[in-house]
Amino acid sequence: MEIVQDNKSYERACKLIKKQKIVYLDTEFLRDKTYWPLLCILQIKTARKTFIFDFLKKNNFDLSKLKEVFENKNILKVIHSCKQDLEVIFLNFDSIIFPIFDTQIAYSVIEGEENIGYTSLVKKITKKELSKKHQVSDWSQRPLSSKQLQYAANDVRYLSKIYKILSNELSRGKKKKKFSEEIEKLDSIKDIYKIESAWKKIRINRRKSVDLNLLKKIAKWREKKAQSLNLPRNWIVSDKILIKAAKKIKTSELKEFSKNKKLNSYLKDFIFLLEALPPMPFALSIISVEYFLFNKFAIVEPDIPEPKTKKSIIR
Repeated sequence: MEIVQDNKSYERACKLIKKQKIVYLDTEFLRDKTYWPLLCILQIKTARKTFIFDFLKKNNFDLSKLKEVFENKNILKVIHSCKQDLEVIFLNFDSIIFPIFDTQIAYSVIEGEENIGYTSLVKKITKKELSKKHQVSDWSQRPLSSKQLQYAANDVRYLSKIYKILSNELSRGKKKKKFSEEIEKLDSIKDIYKIESAWKKIRINRRKSVDLNLLKKIAKWREKKAQSLNLPRNWIVSDKILIKAAKKIKTSELKEFSKNKKLNSYLKDFIFLLEALPPMPFALSIISVEYFLFNKFAIVEPDIPEPKTKKSIIR
């Protein structure tokens, strides 16, 4: 295991990684109190060596060198449960990783068990018991402890064996096709920060029960707010509130949710917007919602230009 903290070791590591046909990848980041994820470390394992790139040390890494790896079609990137890793890399490197083999997706296609965790999969395939102690560790602290570094290395250590077994299972018929279809869906990561797509992140059991046009607009308002203040979406207004608002629940009932000091911290602003809407039939028109949310009350939510791609927030 090599900790990469300076430009010399960074250049050397990238040069070696570029020669590989398969690499095994993971990230550790923080986002529990922010909207934008902060990339702390990136783990890349080759056939013989594991590199841990430290992005919180004061360095001037040439990110284009790793970007070349991420986008090199001749290097397969093996990741477990890759969606959040793809998001963090897209944000910091302006890069869509390709090609990808996601071991969580592969196992789901083969066994029908969705969202299996990495430690559970390692146990099933290798019989190894991995500690979960540092799963919610503070990866921004420096120096990183030896146990944190070992945990980080273990996150990619067993991917090669898992990949070999699962890829063999997928080499036949319908399973291979289904896996490819699921991997293709990951391309949608490029839309992850588009405010027009914000409503898609909200889980709704019955879409017919909500005013979808209204939900789209209020989700857009929340997304702008969260991005501009760099706060988690639910700290602005929770999904539960947005769904209830889109069901036209009385605003007096929404106020009950303001008791949680962390969640819904901008609930008063949100209710103010809803109460200011003029009396209208059940289905509010798109034009009216657009006007009242983003024009009349611009003082509550300034018109913030949507970033095409958020620039790297690596310190």
